[in-house]
Amino acid sequence: MSQPMPPLQMQEHDASGAGAAGAPRPVRALVVVDGTERTGRVMDFAMTLARKGLSLEAILLGVVADPPDVRLRGYGSFKRKDIHARLKDIMGARAVAATARRFEQAGIVHQDRVEVGDPAETILRVAGEENCDLVLLGDGPAGAFRRWLPRLAGLSLATTATEVARRAAMPVVIVP
Repeated sequence: MSQPMPPLQMQEHDASGAGAAGAPRPVRALVVVDGTERTGRVMDFAMTLARKGLSLEAILLGVVADPPDVRLRGYGSFKRKDIHARLKDIMGARAVAATARRFEQAGIVHQDRVEVGDPAETILRVAGEENCDLVLLGDGPAGAFRRWLPRLAGLSLATTATEVARRAAMPVVIVP
């Protein structure tokens, strides 16, 4: 005869997000880094949230754009998996590692990821896989073409940041 299972222990939360024990559930934030000045602004924003008392658990994501699918003369023997591994190591890991050091110094819990793929698609996919509550990413200043196109033709170009904000199922903060 099997014994009855004990009732599930539900943790009650108040309006501040604190549990019954008083410890707030950390906010899982996907922090997108690319090694440019945008990374510094996004990192500063995340660290400000933590300094102001937000319990933050960061997933640092570096995204390397998928290279075009072409054959280069003399490089036919390389496998796509090997190319992706080298791209991750050379291009993405450095930016993520630099940000990780700053987060460690600030005492912010984090995980590091580097992915290869379409930036907007990859950010959205990882945010879902990691059950993120928030996405933090930067958007650079508009270049001459992006500033003039709306004036001349009434059109605007979507950036990775605006595409992520438009399609995300969770809040997105675009740090200017």
